[in-house]
Amino acid sequence: MKCKIRMMMRQSFFTPMPMTDTLTSIFQKFKTIRHLVTWLLLLVISLPLWSQEFDGGVLAGFNGSQVDGDFAKGYHKMGLIGGAWIQRELSEDFFWGMELKYIQKGSRINPTNRNGNWKFIYRLNYIELPMLIGYNYQPFYFFTGLSFATLISKSGYNSFGEDPLVMFDETSNWELGMFAGIKVDFEHLVNRGWAKQCILETRFQYSLLSINKPHDLFTNYFTTGHFNNVISTVLYYRIEWPLQQR
Repeated sequence: MKCKIRMMMRQSFFTPMPMTDTLTSIFQKFKTIRHLVTWLLLLVISLPLWSQEFDGGVLAGFNGSQVDGDFAKGYHKMGLIGGAWIQRELSEDFFWGMELKYIQKGSRINPTNRNGNWKFIYRLNYIELPMLIGYNYQPFYFFTGLSFATLISKSGYNSFGEDPLVMFDETSNWELGMFAGIKVDFEHLVNRGWAKQCILETRFQYSLLSINKPHDLFTNYFTTGHFNNVISTVLYYRIEWPLQQR
């Protein structure tokens, strides 16, 4: 059975992809990335206008991800995260925030003797807009929220090369997710002057709806759904403007 599957994958690998579809896909990716960079620049540049009411800056980190519902299990797919953020206090104890970031998700099977040295990598790259609300319990910040993401590219590779079945599957162009996590001021972990500008975060994130069409609720993933399952670690850098230092 395993040999039959591999032969099918090998045959489908040589199925050519239409050139017009390829060029259209590449153009859409560059157009989306250009829009992301534009929005990130606008968000960072506009921070001085909000400096008396908002905190904000840039963020970068990494994650481990899997896709629940496929045949790959475990947080073996590593990804990068980068973007910008803003945050405002609602009261002494509560705050809300918003982010705009690029995030890599997907799943991975590493070749081992137990799986016959089978390799599989499923890459999903998103532009994501999370909205969160949190509780300040010094020195920690607990938060939860929802995120909306748009898929800018996807790819799949197996032991024979590029996996065309991934390119023609019914992966949705958008994702609705939920998340929860904890932050801590980095100066509590590292005794350095620059650490006062940084916040360290750990977050768990899960798709609220299936990333495959139709968009089944997450409780149905045992049957038809596929759901991004992500654990991330991110470092936030706070940008201080002259107005904030008064």
